[in-house]
Amino acid sequence: MSITTFGRQLVHYEAHGRGEPLLFVHGWLGSWRYWWPSMQSLSTHFRTFALDLWGFGDSTKDPALYSVDAYVEMVDQFIDRLGILTPLSVVGHGLGAAVALRYANRRPDRVKRLVIVALPVEGRHLNERLRTMPGDAFLQRFIYRIADHPEVERESHKTDQNAMWRLAEEVGTTDFADDLERVASPSLLVYGEHDPVVATPNGDYASLRQATVNRQFVELPEAGHFPMLEDSARFNRLVLDFLMAEAVAEVAPKDMWQRRTR
Repeated sequence: MSITTFGRQLVHYEAHGRGEPLLFVHGWLGSWRYWWPSMQSLSTHFRTFALDLWGFGDSTKDPALYSVDAYVEMVDQFIDRLGILTPLSVVGHGLGAAVALRYANRRPDRVKRLVIVALPVEGRHLNERLRTMPGDAFLQRFIYRIADHPEVERESHKTDQNAMWRLAEEVGTTDFADDLERVASPSLLVYGEHDPVVATPNGDYASLRQATVNRQFVELPEAGHFPMLEDSARFNRLVLDFLMAEAVAEVAPKDMWQRRTR
């Protein structure tokens, strides 16, 4: 276990591998731990880092720190505190995707590439029960989806329920479409087709599925809310392809990418 401090606050993190820096930011359910398979897979190319956000895992529990803005500042301080070289690439999932996206917009000079996994583009894309049920109850409701992933289940009891509720409420009432349009860093949007927690962009936001010069979209047909665990080989290969490609357009859309990697 690795710990750093911001004043009186403790931040738990783990690091693995060598190469250019790559930071993973977790979501509402779990902690840094469910990134471990991806950290191992990508460690031959990158120096990987994953931290526990305030209120999660083994980092400080303090309700005054439970907000997207506080987490964005936390990421910035973490990079400074550890002396991580920038620009670096960032992978965020769920809540962590919102934090990573806002960080990339706030500090574009520090983010080389951005992988956004299971981001609820607007409030209705986030399962309402995440905002209204205790974290352990929500986890039990969807346990059949993640029964094979102890990386998530065994860490859930460490979560401060106030952190989960507050951030689910904040993210669930925020529209991130403008953030996606403004972000300067080349970005990859990844969703699981069978995600019971976050819906893929639809309705007025269906255009986000279309590739642009600076953004690519991929939906993994075998994955739910945790593609890094449920379809780990494809997820890790996809992330590696994106981070190593000279241009976003070189990362093929879903059908072509699946055929190319079989």
